[in-house]
Amino acid sequence: MIIILAEDISEPVDEGIKKYSFSLAKKFIDQDKQNLVFSFFPNKELPHIEYLPRNKFFISFSFFKRINSIKPKFLIYIPFSSTTLMSFIRMKVVSLWCGSAKTIIVSLQKRKHNYLSKLLIAFIKPYAIIVLSRTEVGYYEKLGLKCILSPVGVDTNKFTNVNQNKKQELRKKLNLPINGRIVLHVGHINKGRNIDSIRKLLSHGFKIVVIGSTRFESDNELKIYLEKEGYIFITDYIENIEEYYQASDIYIFPVQSSTSAMEFPLSVLEAMSCNLPILTTNFGGIETYFSETDWFKYYNDDTEMLTEANLLLAAPECKNRDIILRSFSWDKVFDNYWADKLNAL
Repeated sequence: MIIILAEDISEPVDEGIKKYSFSLAKKFIDQDKQNLVFSFFPNKELPHIEYLPRNKFFISFSFFKRINSIKPKFLIYIPFSSTTLMSFIRMKVVSLWCGSAKTIIVSLQKRKHNYLSKLLIAFIKPYAIIVLSRTEVGYYEKLGLKCILSPVGVDTNKFTNVNQNKKQELRKKLNLPINGRIVLHVGHINKGRNIDSIRKLLSHGFKIVVIGSTRFESDNELKIYLEKEGYIFITDYIENIEEYYQASDIYIFPVQSSTSAMEFPLSVLEAMSCNLPILTTNFGGIETYFSETDWFKYYNDDTEMLTEANLLLAAPECKNRDIILRSFSWDKVFDNYWADKLNAL
């Protein structure tokens, strides 16, 4: 039996870390109904969720008694704040009540630790840590942790490609520019996402659409400024967000700060699953898993951004969805990484 501690899988599941936590928890439940998920919040698609204690250290006699009675083989913790020192401490506290269970913590976003924190993490380390990039492997191996490198998965049934006629229909439905060359970004509306850096695209005939997360507050000052420049913002919850990918021409990921996005951004995979060309900075797990192709380009500055954007539009038929289907669907990721790696531990 496996226990998954997934702090936030509440509805709507519309943010990268939440999507990852929910998808992984659901895969484990689908694999074996005896596996258990603990979370702070309910989710109607996982009706048998049990609840985490609502305190900093997860201290609760009834919670400890419950997990001790189960005696799981693995205890997997997906902290929403990623691998802060407090996340490692919580993992250690819970592990004391799990008998011989092998404890695994998941690092979804890069975190920095001071010298004393590193010493403590090395001392209370879990059995293993799941990381999303080679740079994270190097960081945690220096602390003496056993690292398992794994990509993120994407729902390839929801995020699919459409033909040009359907693309035009979606633009009309979503009130997007019919004839414009639409560049899309999905993520938090704040300076850390570096979305103001792509303004130059506007003066070269591109339309910029940004879809913000409902999980975090937007930087309204930045939003108002960029709206005046010509950006189109969508800030409401969108159940069928795949339609915005399908209506666009290019997906751009301009983030540079390692702490401003998941180490392997899920939005890039969603866009690729919809067969969109990708224009991105050299970021985290993206670099670990993807090389440049006619449909996938890296850029470092404005000049490269414009050059590569035009090359993407001029390229032959995009084949990014084929790449996703081969290696990055949730079925592939779960079978080839999670199930396989756990069996080897």
